[in-house]
Amino acid sequence: MSSNEVNGHSPDTSVGKGLTVLDALSRSRLPLGVSDIASRTGMAKSTVHRLLNAMIVHGYVSKEGERYLLAERVFELGHRVQVGPAKGLREFAAPYVADLFAATRQTIHLAVLSGTEILYIDKISGVGAPKMATRIGGRRPAYATGLGKVLVAFAPAAEVKRNLEGKFRRFTAYTVPDAQRMLQSMARVRETGFATDNEESFLGVTCLAAPIWSPDGTRAVAAISLSCPVAGHSPSRFKTALMGTADQLSAALSQG
Repeated sequence: MSSNEVNGHSPDTSVGKGLTVLDALSRSRLPLGVSDIASRTGMAKSTVHRLLNAMIVHGYVSKEGERYLLAERVFELGHRVQVGPAKGLREFAAPYVADLFAATRQTIHLAVLSGTEILYIDKISGVGAPKMATRIGGRRPAYATGLGKVLVAFAPAAEVKRNLEGKFRRFTAYTVPDAQRMLQSMARVRETGFATDNEESFLGVTCLAAPIWSPDGTRAVAAISLSCPVAGHSPSRFKTALMGTADQLSAALSQG
């Protein structure tokens, strides 16, 4: 993978190159060697090695044997970032997310829209939850998730247009395949007030998602979802709990 594929442009400064290395490390679930990072970024191994040593000194990278991974300093900074239109949303929403999990024991996600993707800002995994490659700080194409459908359906026109013009990759046989189907999905969301995801992102997983409204009620500043296994479960049984939590959180945000 070239540097163009990693972060959208070829870094031409030391800062840009360093950020590209951090980006490559963040995209791997396993520690990477110098050769791995050089291959993923398109940079010379000597350059990668020099940058890694500098970032180790500053606490952004750590070393395990001959491999490298992100260090605690990145974690510390990441948790200081305020994301989404409603600043401090994760901390503000935490009690509501916890209460919904306690009432349902299912996997709960909280997300905001970031371009054509959703950005997960909180997650509690349910007991016996099906395997989902989601994590706090992770991303997923908006069209492939219930959260994304809600966020795009109740987004400003420019954001809707951007998402409809994007590429549609199939994650399963049930993934929304094109803009026309996305439009149909959004129409249902606007009519019902919630979105469904029936194995569209992960096989064996179904979910419901509901909007968290801006104080003026004109757009969704975030969305909350409940996911459960397809086998033996129906997320509709949790609809009242999910919608109630979303309404409570929206009301609390509007009161400041």
